[in-house]
Amino acid sequence: MPTKDEVGRRMKLARFRRDLTLKQVAVRSGMSATHISEIERGKTSPTIGALQRIAGALEERSAHFVEEREAPPAVVTRLDERSKIFLCDTCGRVIDMEQITGSPPWATMRVFRAEGAPGDSATRPPGLGEAVILNIRGMTRITVGDESHVLREGDTIHFVLDKGYSVETLGEDPSELIGIGSFPAPQGW
Repeated sequence: MPTKDEVGRRMKLARFRRDLTLKQVAVRSGMSATHISEIERGKTSPTIGALQRIAGALEERSAHFVEEREAPPAVVTRLDERSKIFLCDTCGRVIDMEQITGSPPWATMRVFRAEGAPGDSATRPPGLGEAVILNIRGMTRITVGDESHVLREGDTIHFVLDKGYSVETLGEDPSELIGIGSFPAPQGW
């Protein structure tokens, strides 16, 4: 069983990943912010009931906070271990992406690779976090809010996700993009 300090550290990281305040977790869990703060600081251990309520408020498995396995400080993802990610855009089209990085429990950042055929487009709804997109090949239009930007090979764009965005492959050649996203909560592009 992890120490009180480790349980508290895991809870605090889960709260930060979801961009929640102590007060928001308190409201969601029906507990006091002071008690949750004491748990996060390792001053007290949560009861099983408190653990379940806080885990529910953080949209996390209760076991995540008390399992023996400690998260490694670094995660290597080999080429043959990359996973495919399938997301739906706002129009219901499936977006096929490759996640280049692993998914350690402490991570708030992910790196993805995506290819687009000429004319392909996708729109993502608003979310929390920020993104950097590097156009590796082809020509791509990225629209964030009311602003459109055309990226050519080697160009990058850095933006916040709170307005949503769309991506469109321009011209006659396919595009290839690398996306780096920093999210306060586990979510997709």
